Amino acid sequence: MTWRELTAEELNSLKKVAIIDVRSPCEYSVEHIPEAVNIPLFTDQEREVIGTIYAVEGESIARRKALVMVAPKIPELLDAILSRRIGGAPLVIHCWRGGLRSEAVASCLSIIGVDCWRLTGGFKAWRKELLSEFADDQYTFSMVVLHGHTGVGKTDILRHLAGLGHSVLDLEHLANHRGSVFGALKLGSQPTQKNFDAAVWQTVRSFPPGLVFVEAEGKKVGKLSLPLFVYGRMEKAARVLVNGSLDARVKRIISDYTEDNFLPPESRQSALQSLEAIKGRLGGENLLDIKRLLELDDFYNVVATLLKEYYDPMYARGIAKYEPYELTVSGDDAALAAQEIAAKFLVRTTY
Repeated sequence: MTWRELTAEELNSLKKVAIIDVRSPCEYSVEHIPEAVNIPLFTDQEREVIGTIYAVEGESIARRKALVMVAPKIPELLDAILSRRIGGAPLVIHCWRGGLRSEAVASCLSIIGVDCWRLTGGFKAWRKELLSEFADDQYTFSMVVLHGHTGVGKTDILRHLAGLGHSVLDLEHLANHRGSVFGALKLGSQPTQKNFDAAVWQTVRSFPPGLVFVEAEGKKVGKLSLPLFVYGRMEKAARVLVNGSLDARVKRIISDYTEDNFLPPESRQSALQSLEAIKGRLGGENLLDIKRLLELDDFYNVVATLLKEYYDPMYARGIAKYEPYELTVSGDDAALAAQEIAAKFLVRTTY
């Protein structure tokens, strides 16, 4: 047995595969192929040391030093890789650009009689293939976009549509951000742009021909940019307007953004910083009122004031831009709204 080369296009055509990323952990965290497992040849510190030796003393000395570092770890490294095999699925090894690291690991696997593949060009080639696929935009689906004011339940409706078996692209979930100035509360950090792109790629490739439901977004979700083809398709999509009562909207937002009607200190500080960011549009008096209400933990009136004084006027312009809508539903009952949307578009497959 020996290792062979596999292109990024060939890798993406496989239905079942075990992908082993042998780059250092910091490289993997910034960008990686979906479902790839990181089994690093070098730690972050070792990679930095080797890089310095390479720059100062040359390639030959750097390679010898790398071999000294790696040699004691080879048995454990191979065991870790073999534990990730999936039945008879191909075992694919890759590094950044198909260089020495993936070659070394693939060679070691070959020596012990394990058949494997090496990704030609590494992650760099795979990323190029992803961008090419986005640019070609040959996906066989059309979009239906849900519009509506903040808190009307668009995300809840998407979840119910997914539960009914329909294709859903939840961009806010993939971006780990709710899309508003307060969108990071309770959610932690966002993925990197490259990992967000990869998550979108993995999701859209899974859709069968037909309709995909998505929430209206701008060109960015938090700090992350939507792939151009996604935004372009959203601009040409069929549209649904979701309405909702103020009371239901406020209660939904409180549930989403607080922890059982409690805002931890770090979240409270983040909320105050977000308020400062919009004080120009919100107005000084409204800002002071909201801060006072926040100090009293009166989240209901904090949210209600923000909706009436900031979000609703801002969203109204965007909502009016796309009138008339093919369907208007109430998001107060998200499950019922999902059923109404599905019934409306069930027989429609293209737009």
